[in-house]
Amino acid sequence: MHVSRRIVSALILPLALASSPSTGIMARPVEVVGPPRILIQMSGKCAARFETPGGTRIGAAIPVPALRLGAPVRRGVASFTTGAGGTSWFAEIERRKRAGLPYAPRTFDVAGSTRPEVYSAEAAEAARGQAYQQLPLKSLSQDYDLNGLIFAVATSPTEGQIASLQLTLRKAPAGKPGLRVTAGAGRSATECPQQQSIDVYAPAMTAARVRSLFAPSGCSWYQLAGCQRSEWPRGQVLFVQRQGTGYVHRWVDYDLLARTRFGK
Repeated sequence: MHVSRRIVSALILPLALASSPSTGIMARPVEVVGPPRILIQMSGKCAARFETPGGTRIGAAIPVPALRLGAPVRRGVASFTTGAGGTSWFAEIERRKRAGLPYAPRTFDVAGSTRPEVYSAEAAEAARGQAYQQLPLKSLSQDYDLNGLIFAVATSPTEGQIASLQLTLRKAPAGKPGLRVTAGAGRSATECPQQQSIDVYAPAMTAARVRSLFAPSGCSWYQLAGCQRSEWPRGQVLFVQRQGTGYVHRWVDYDLLARTRFGK
């Protein structure tokens, strides 16, 4: 079991791409900080359904202490986002290898004493968009997959601070979410086949505020560039989406992102 998971971890960079026999290697879009992207329609026969289960807590803690929100990281010199440029990216990997440059993200040993090494965005870069970096993990734990995603902001020339982390856990959070949104929740799965749900745990915000940030335009989870300081999401937020046999967890510290964007 451990062997297969380590192989998956070693192949994390190629797995960011999908192959096609006719067109070569196609790139997948970059994953950005916030809830996983699903098609949310606010009206019509496939309009999203919003539920308020009533949860008031964050839902689940990050299982690796060194990767918790706000934790320090070493600033990496090379960016390894989840997206890539298809076949040209593999050519770039070979170029970096020949030049002796970093060509794959550094694996983080969760049992070691060294901080994770992560590319950390400067304030101006973070304001334009928050792209997750790949974070392969070395761990004996069976509670989470070894392919993590991370976003850190720069705090000095050599250090950064974790603002968001994604891990796929084997179990869902035990507590109730504050809001559950189900996209494509129409009258039947035949009419609306793309039915996907996201649970949102946001103790610092009301369910109504969390729902408003799923708006199709203006300030939203997916368009933070359109948010004024007074509209910005608050506190630490956890988004959870079921995927196969696991549960994708995305923890985000929106207060930390706000300080990076607007200053103290």
